[in-house]
Amino acid sequence: MLQFLNSDFQQFTQQDKQDKQDENTETEVPNNSQRQMRVKSFEEKPANKPLNLIFQMLLQKKTQKRQQIKVDPKSIPLSINLSVQVQELPIIRKIMDKNEWKKAHNFDGDILWCGPDNVQQAKQFTYDFAMVFMNLCISRIPGAKLISTKKETTSIMAKMRQYFPSIYNFYPKTYTMPEDLHEFIEDFEKKDGISYIAKPDKGTQGQGIFIVSQIEDLFNNSVKDISYIKKNYIIQEYISNPLLLDDKKFDFRLYVLITSLKPLIAYINEEGLARLCTENYQDITSSNLSNVYMHLTNYSLNKNSQNFIIHPPDFQKINLGTKRTYTSAKKTLMKMGIDVPKLKLRIEQTIVRFLYGIAPFLLNSTREIYQDKWEKANCFHVIGFDILIDRDLKPWIIEINANPSLEITQVIQNSNGSKRVETSSLDAYVKTKVIEDAFIIAIKTPQEQIEQIGKGKYCNSYKMIIDGQPPIENLDLFYKLVDLYSNLCGLRYGNLNQMRFCRLANNPQLINELLIKSDYDLIYKKIQLKSLQPDLNFVGFLEAIESISEKLLKRKASNYTLQKAVTYVVNMALKAPQQNQRPLTAKR
Repeated sequence: MLQFLNSDFQQFTQQDKQDKQDENTETEVPNNSQRQMRVKSFEEKPANKPLNLIFQMLLQKKTQKRQQIKVDPKSIPLSINLSVQVQELPIIRKIMDKNEWKKAHNFDGDILWCGPDNVQQAKQFTYDFAMVFMNLCISRIPGAKLISTKKETTSIMAKMRQYFPSIYNFYPKTYTMPEDLHEFIEDFEKKDGISYIAKPDKGTQGQGIFIVSQIEDLFNNSVKDISYIKKNYIIQEYISNPLLLDDKKFDFRLYVLITSLKPLIAYINEEGLARLCTENYQDITSSNLSNVYMHLTNYSLNKNSQNFIIHPPDFQKINLGTKRTYTSAKKTLMKMGIDVPKLKLRIEQTIVRFLYGIAPFLLNSTREIYQDKWEKANCFHVIGFDILIDRDLKPWIIEINANPSLEITQVIQNSNGSKRVETSSLDAYVKTKVIEDAFIIAIKTPQEQIEQIGKGKYCNSYKMIIDGQPPIENLDLFYKLVDLYSNLCGLRYGNLNQMRFCRLANNPQLINELLIKSDYDLIYKKIQLKSLQPDLNFVGFLEAIESISEKLLKRKASNYTLQKAVTYVVNMALKAPQQNQRPLTAKR
């Protein structure tokens, strides 16, 4: 067994090298004539193309014009169902009126709009809700609650960094209070001069954010007692070398569209927003750390500054507005001598890796809701990415917003001191593109999107960045974990009882002198008691597999890593036939 394990590790090492070489390789997608079937890309991975062919393709791409499919929205007679929408957003009504799209009622229509006004209802995505609207394209993925708060995103990114530290280094080190207080204090004392941004986990519109420069900032008084800590805060490392735009710190709000989870299909919109601070940037000091207009790019904060500059009518051109289009900001950066194409590529690669990390967890939540009908789930989601660029042109994902603002109004200060609310032409321009084109793409099946659009090509304002192909660099491990969890759960997905979990012990490859069958019972009970749940959910199952991997391999493998050990256990478990296992075919 040890000999087999070592050879298995060598194979993974060789595959890691090959994956890094072939990172940008485009591969052909197997043809599937059945319109309603999902693409089984994870079982049909084609061979990688030779490197010399890759270089030829890349060279050829540089000389080609952007390949774009243009679709006239008016040519598609859509009907939008707003029955679960608490309040109709002006932008949705604007898009519907512009394209003469109809409003559907009851359970009819092409698209069910679940916007940010009904977040609470959307979080209660149930099996009955999914079945009622099964024939509609729903604008929300059930698992979006995993990225609705920074706490959940931080937890998943920390797990991905644990498995793939060289890949998931684009998310600043983040701590959840009060759970990570002791870890934060330990790291803080090691990193002299590092500052952090503290934000309430459930805070909105930039309220309650402050900069942490000393431990005492986290406590409600001067006593270092955990009982006095400001609870429910997320502490994130401050990026101290930001790239500046007009001498000001800035970030990008970019919009990403997910139309399928398995196969994973995603797009990035060509347009977006650049949000600037309203005061020139200076390195953090004790005298300026409280100046939010210098260090925090939140639009909701900076719009209250007396230095806030409203965008001009021609906002696509270079301008000095505090909020600008992504296009305008890129023109300014190019004028500064920044390699904008290189920067765009790095941003896309960062987003792709984030999506590969979060998608298995979203898929798990979708399968919990749709049960045996998960392959027929017809959901899409527009996500807002807040990305900060440092002086080395490295993109940092600062925050993910599962409910990005679709507000298209702004407050204008009159000469007499009064205020008025009017439509922001900039916001309306950007967000109309984002939502309108998302509808046009989402009504296509995954196979139609892959065949008719294709990776690297545009459909109106969206560029496909993931085309259903398996993830690179062994990132499919978490998809395999979802599959293994499904096999063990049986008919009722998301309910893994002790008896079914312990079937893993029937595999002789997963037993040794340090890990006997009774240990599986102990592992299950330990995690179950900690979670206070009657069954093992997916996160608890992942923790259990990690315990098995450590007991099985850590003392035997000289080149042990958590990633390789878990990969070995999962592969062995998936290869072994599940005894007395019924397929997932019906909901009990």
